[in-house]
Amino acid sequence: MQWHKWVVLTAGSTGSALRAVRPSNLHITPARQKTIHLLFVADIAPLRKQLGEHRLRTGESISITSYIAKCFASAIENDKRIQSRRLGRSRLIAFDDVDLAFLMEREWEGETITVFYIVRAAHRKTALEIHHELQAAKAAPLGADGPMNALEMQFFLLPRVIRKALWLFIRHIPYLFKDVIGTAAVTSMGMFTEGAAVVFPITPCLMLSIGSIEKRLALQDGEVVERDFIHLNISVDHAIIDGAPLVRFGEQFKKILASGVISTPAMAA
Repeated sequence: MQWHKWVVLTAGSTGSALRAVRPSNLHITPARQKTIHLLFVADIAPLRKQLGEHRLRTGESISITSYIAKCFASAIENDKRIQSRRLGRSRLIAFDDVDLAFLMEREWEGETITVFYIVRAAHRKTALEIHHELQAAKAAPLGADGPMNALEMQFFLLPRVIRKALWLFIRHIPYLFKDVIGTAAVTSMGMFTEGAAVVFPITPCLMLSIGSIEKRLALQDGEVVERDFIHLNISVDHAIIDGAPLVRFGEQFKKILASGVISTPAMAA
């Protein structure tokens, strides 16, 4: 797996909205938060080979998103500080479990809306288990036990001023925030475009954005060949994580992606 140089970007936030049930229902980031981004691309030919071998061996398919998310959770498990939440001004809470929130689009009353589904303890699940859980969440009816459960549905139907007050309270209590949002997030937008593309979110937590796949020239056995590369971006709250720890985390993440350790026959955690 070949890797290009890191690109680190910083962006200020004036507040972004989580679109669920209707646009701008919930302001999810603090007004003065700054988000730092780490961009890189990965050669996914080895990854696709591993997933293909698993499909031939077991008859079961695993999506690239599920595989990359499993690698992401494994990297977080090795450096839990990266998913810390601030409690007051002087304390950081680092969670043991890696709860990954996946953003997905669903149809609701004739409108496409963005909801999220949390895979709890993703670091202890296999890539195949994550894949099956996400597929079930995409098919589960809204307002049930999948994405946008009954309690969340009632929350989003509250008057806007009440929602904002409740969310302000939740956002400042790390344990409540973990229950509602998870400890990290994954979004995949690459299937909606062609060429080089990746999302730059302004996020209240650690987030992995899986971008598009494009063909690039690369050296293989001394020859120039065309290979598929995927664009990836890791975003964190700059008030909690500085650039150097973020790059070190990125190095650990890319080693896990390149190693294929989790692509054993059982796709074990």
